[in-house]
Amino acid sequence: MQKLVIKTPLNVNVDVQHAGVGLRLVAFLLDLIFIYFYIWALSYTFFDLFGVQGNIFDGGTLHYDVHVFLEILFVILLFPALFYSLWTEFLFNGQTFGKMICKIRVVKLNGYKAGFTEYFTRWIFRFVDFWTGSFMLLFFIPIFGLDTAMILAAMMTMMTGIVAFISIIRTRNSQRLGDIVAGTTVLKLREKHSIDITILEEIQETYIPKYSQVMKLSDNDARIIKDTFVIARKNRDYVTLRRLRSRLEEVMDVKGEQSDVEFIDRVMKDFNYYTQKL
Repeated sequence: MQKLVIKTPLNVNVDVQHAGVGLRLVAFLLDLIFIYFYIWALSYTFFDLFGVQGNIFDGGTLHYDVHVFLEILFVILLFPALFYSLWTEFLFNGQTFGKMICKIRVVKLNGYKAGFTEYFTRWIFRFVDFWTGSFMLLFFIPIFGLDTAMILAAMMTMMTGIVAFISIIRTRNSQRLGDIVAGTTVLKLREKHSIDITILEEIQETYIPKYSQVMKLSDNDARIIKDTFVIARKNRDYVTLRRLRSRLEEVMDVKGEQSDVEFIDRVMKDFNYYTQKL
């Protein structure tokens, strides 16, 4: 599995794994299931409960004005499915519901959080990558009916999905076309707490700090240090711990006598002490 090397503001390299094509496929299929059940529930409500019959050109048993109104409302309520990946990735920090289950996330190539522009670019290129049939399904239903629309959409989806598959397995950063244009990739989330981590720790009243030079660090620096430190210590990544320690000694202009873990831990406690006393 290829890895993406992220350089933090402290010039510490952190290796993270790309999400493989298999994991991304599972997430994609899960998302399709969510979209399918949403469309099925919506179609059942309109076609069975409301009595909308035929297609948009056939008023069926309903009054023409009522039928047209329900058809328009039906299309509007399909927008959450049409824009599914766009609004979920934007609201949930690079994750659809399928990606949440598979523990993968869309990020920029430098490892930082993607923005609306990147998410929108990825969504647009789903037409090319693999979403053509599924998007057209939303417009096929009112015209051809649900059964015929599902068959047409499935055929188009199978033909276009191969584009994304080949692109992901052939590119260095496991990118489909939308990722290449947007400058993003999809990474595996190895540590849940790495997303929710906080730099704040409870410091005892009797605690005596050792390194006043920690005030050279910003809150963002401390958060990155803590995040990297917790993951590296848990995974016993001694190379990253050594790089982090060396960088801290350079920035703070100190020379620690403890082990890498003890030194970094002490720096974080000192940072919390001084920031809480301000």
